[in-house]
Amino acid sequence: MKTTAIIVRNSFLAYLRQISQDYMLVAAVFAPLLAGLLIHFGAPFAETLLTKQFHKDAILSPYYKVADLLLAMVTPLMIGFISAMVMLDEKDDRIISYLSVTPLGKKGYLISRLLIPSIVATIIGFILCILFKISTLTVGNLAIISFYTALLGIIICLFIVNMSSNKVEGMAIGKLSGIMLLGIFVPFFITSSVQYLAVILPSFFIGKYVTTGQGAWLAVGVVITILWIILFYRQFTKHSFY
Repeated sequence: MKTTAIIVRNSFLAYLRQISQDYMLVAAVFAPLLAGLLIHFGAPFAETLLTKQFHKDAILSPYYKVADLLLAMVTPLMIGFISAMVMLDEKDDRIISYLSVTPLGKKGYLISRLLIPSIVATIIGFILCILFKISTLTVGNLAIISFYTALLGIIICLFIVNMSSNKVEGMAIGKLSGIMLLGIFVPFFITSSVQYLAVILPSFFIGKYVTTGQGAWLAVGVVITILWIILFYRQFTKHSFY
């Protein structure tokens, strides 16, 4: 067991080394911090300017929770993108197939490329949300949201890897994968039953949870998200480990 843990650790360290050698991925690492600074300082500043300009009591502040949800999603989105780029490199070089028959194995590989980065995303995302939040969301809410959005990061990663054959395609698909995050806006801006057309998007449920405060929406969202992960996981293992 100890030997397996060491092998997985070494694989994760190799993952970090690959990130450090790619300036684009290094920049992606710091993107959540920049997003946090922009939201924390930029949104209230913009609110002050707009309310003075249009003589209103509030313009942006009713949607501060949306801003905090976006902040919560930036970290898993970036880490999911980073993991996808690393995995595409390894897939292109057939390293994934090689590693799957080493003591690391398929399970160890996925732990070092998906599970551990997801845990890191949860922790970093939670810390950034506490530091830079601008809404009334509680620490408990932020912890739940950070966990849920980390699952979304796994979906993003597997989606990019499954839909791309190389890093260039991966970057293009990465931009398209942002569509999966649009679900958070729906409960805030669409109040009619039309909003339920967005249930196919896992991000819809976190928006619904925040707007209603009902944990049942979150529970359903977790189930839907896990189903997405299983679907993409099966496709990944079918086409990547050979």
